[in-house]
Amino acid sequence: MERYFGNIRFRKVQSEINEKWCSWLSDAIAIPYLKNKECQIHLEFDDDELDRFHKEIDITVKNTLRLNDHHRNQTKPHLFAYYKDVVLVVGEDVFEEMPRLETEETIFDYVDLKRLSIGKSSLANNFYANFSGNCDWEMEHGVSISFLWGDKLAMVSSVSHICNSDAYADKDSDQYIYIGSNITTTLE
Repeated sequence: MERYFGNIRFRKVQSEINEKWCSWLSDAIAIPYLKNKECQIHLEFDDDELDRFHKEIDITVKNTLRLNDHHRNQTKPHLFAYYKDVVLVVGEDVFEEMPRLETEETIFDYVDLKRLSIGKSSLANNFYANFSGNCDWEMEHGVSISFLWGDKLAMVSSVSHICNSDAYADKDSDQYIYIGSNITTTLE
């Protein structure tokens, strides 16, 4: 079974998580935001939702494929805030594989985004592109970067929810990009 969103073919495959479930995956394609690293896109919707939200998913996929170096640069201060927040909580002495960072410029050198999914928030009812993977400063919880409608930076956090309103059960939390123990950032 196949479907197309943003001119990308998605196939229904057995879920990696539960053999009774199915997932919708694209073929591996070059993702500009990931410096053209190839990645599959996961659709976090059931069959009925794919029909009902076809237009919204299509827009989000197309926008996501337009994310570029400008958006990576826009993400850096929020990733750096996440790094600094972890340092404030646990200290730099626990980092074995990572040097101390003074600026945000090389922050992506310590991030390995492996998954791209398109989903819908349960609270705000918006659509998001979510990149997730590993980061050297928080190996247990990793990193998650979401873009509202695939084009506006919406959240940087550990791997958890697709947006802050879902993570904190509060729509007002979507005004922030990063919400940490000691540091909070906004887009402006």
